[in-house]
Amino acid sequence: MKRFLILLVIALMTLTVIACSSSEGNPEASVSPKVTASATTSITPAPSDSSMASTAPTPTPTPTATSVVSVTPSPTESSKPSVTPASTDSSKASATTVPADSPKASVTSTPAATQPETKPEPTQQPEISPKGKKVLFVGREQVPVPAEDVVMADRLKGMGFIVTRLGDKDFTADETKGYDLLYFSQTVNSKFLKGGVMKDVAIPTVYVKSHGMFYLGLSSLEEGATVKKIKSIDIVDSKHKVAGGLSGTVDVYKEADTGYGVSYGIVGKEAKVIATIPGDKTKAALYYYDKGSKADNGYTVKARVAFYYWSNGMQDNSTDAGWKLWDNIVLWTLQNG
Repeated sequence: MKRFLILLVIALMTLTVIACSSSEGNPEASVSPKVTASATTSITPAPSDSSMASTAPTPTPTPTATSVVSVTPSPTESSKPSVTPASTDSSKASATTVPADSPKASVTSTPAATQPETKPEPTQQPEISPKGKKVLFVGREQVPVPAEDVVMADRLKGMGFIVTRLGDKDFTADETKGYDLLYFSQTVNSKFLKGGVMKDVAIPTVYVKSHGMFYLGLSSLEEGATVKKIKSIDIVDSKHKVAGGLSGTVDVYKEADTGYGVSYGIVGKEAKVIATIPGDKTKAALYYYDKGSKADNGYTVKARVAFYYWSNGMQDNSTDAGWKLWDNIVLWTLQNG
């Protein structure tokens, strides 16, 4: 009987070993080979400790199979820690990196996006060239044509303008149509400018006749607007393009005389003054009004209007500085700001 029991136990152990080895072949059980070994060891003490008849109940070694199955949670627990920290770390890293990068990117892109410094480039409109532009030159109606009118018309042509001369007696506002620039010589008889004939004309205009500015309300002085026996002016806005780099007191005539001088205007608040009578800033010798600006009497300027200080016959007495200022005020007026 003892032998039979021993043989039965051996047979059961053999079956258990076979079952364990077959579970190693099973892909689901292969997750934890170490657990199988521990299960086998736990079974070995059971038969060796109880070899007596009381071992009969132990034939239920099936629980060992359950112990194998029940042990499987342990790998899941071990896999959990390995997976959890990895995922937590990576998520932390990604979470940390994203906000860290995104503010940096936004900070870097903000100055790049705001490029107002390129605005000085685009806002500057290209300068209007005088070449091919049409000028209506209005001067005194007489024969022969006044010498200064001939010289000034020729100078305008030399700058590239197409010049049409018109006698002051024939001048009307309708005559201005189709021109790019209007030029009123100092030889014009002021009576032809009375009544504000030019108030509705929206063409850039240069006056070398102070009365023309008065009739538009751009100067408050009609007569006696010339200081004689002087040959210089004070540049009060040396940075302006019209000044052309000139500054301080500048000689514009080669010599002074009682027969001529520097003309001026008493201007309004919105006038842009480039030069004045020496020592008197209230008397503007070289100035202009921009398009859209207002005279003190409420008149709105339709196009840029400028004044230049010459007296009659100054074409032979003008200095290089005087000619430079004349060229510059003509070109500046053409831009029609």
